Amino acid sequence: MKDYIQYLEEVLGLQKVMLNDMPAAVAEGEGSTVPTQFFTQHGAYVPSEMVHRELVFLNILTQAKESFFRPEVRDLFDKMKSAMKIRNIQVLELDCTVENRSLLPSELAKFCESKVVVIFSSFPKDLGEMIFKGPGKWIETYSPAYLLEDAAAKKVVWNDLQKVMKELSL
Repeated sequence: MKDYIQYLEEVLGLQKVMLNDMPAAVAEGEGSTVPTQFFTQHGAYVPSEMVHRELVFLNILTQAKESFFRPEVRDLFDKMKSAMKIRNIQVLELDCTVENRSLLPSELAKFCESKVVVIFSSFPKDLGEMIFKGPGKWIETYSPAYLLEDAAAKKVVWNDLQKVMKELSL
């Protein structure tokens, strides 16, 4: 978490990073931890009402350099979305930190309903499997940041994204 805050301040140039409803000790990595946090380019994502999206991209962070919002990661991710020909569907893109992956579907379901959720991770658990979790289907694959370090995995990710395209009739 501390790396993410440092990234927001140093790389994105935000003057002061405020994470809603998070004690300062947790934000600094001390004491107890918050099990799951979601982030947009502008900081913590705290929706005020239920959000409905056809497609959700969740990027699991283990270190700040994996963020969707780093320029080099963003460039590759935008190319991936362009190749999917995503048009006229509502998409939600979030970075997240997670302590227990098995709780991720229930944490997301608290504020978002979606048809398909794509989990990006440097260490995918169920690589390429389309699984029913909650109200929608989930698929986990390698993150764009991982692809920058291991280009050979791009074929695997493209196959997974084609499954998503088929599911959404893209």
